[in-house]
Amino acid sequence: MDAHAAAKDSASDDTGLFRKLQPNRVPPVDREALLKVNQDKPAAQDGEQETEEISIAGRTKMHVPKPKSSAAVVEQKEEPKKEEEKEPEPEDDPEIRDELNGILKMSPIIVFSKSYCPYSAKAKNILLEKYNIVPAPFVVELDLHPLGQKLQLLLARNTGRKTVPNILVNGRSIGGGDDIAALDQEQQLGAKLKLYGGKRIMEVTPKTAKEA
Repeated sequence: MDAHAAAKDSASDDTGLFRKLQPNRVPPVDREALLKVNQDKPAAQDGEQETEEISIAGRTKMHVPKPKSSAAVVEQKEEPKKEEEKEPEPEDDPEIRDELNGILKMSPIIVFSKSYCPYSAKAKNILLEKYNIVPAPFVVELDLHPLGQKLQLLLARNTGRKTVPNILVNGRSIGGGDDIAALDQEQQLGAKLKLYGGKRIMEVTPKTAKEA
């Protein structure tokens, strides 16, 4: 046998050079065996996350977390917030309405004031000291009244004026301290009071120097 034939026979022989030059072949994955291993694994305990094996390059097996099924996800719903119990509005409180109606009957002119308020003091000084008004204006000091805060809220809703003083003539607000001072300066206060007071106001005249 010549050298060429010997080399050919050696390359075709499984024990020869040809076998040594073949790359390492990776054996095929036995899917049935892998499935059986996964089925035989114990179920994950509470608090543990299930894992599954995946094959990397056909040889290395790696455990990765199993995706949670949508059925296992529990939606957390927020509990509806309880509505806070609200106090009744002043106009819905019969005690406050009755108190205000009772005050309005005291005189056609009501001065809702606060004892420490300088604007209230200015309005009271003009109405009580500079004019003879019959019947005399009735003054309510809201800071001293047991229902003063609620009365002020009700007045704000009914007249649109939240602050004091709030001067009402026949239940209609004609303004506060600055408004009364402006009407007095323009010599329009008496006419305004008579216009709003109607027959309930019998007299509105400036006091003389002796009376003042």
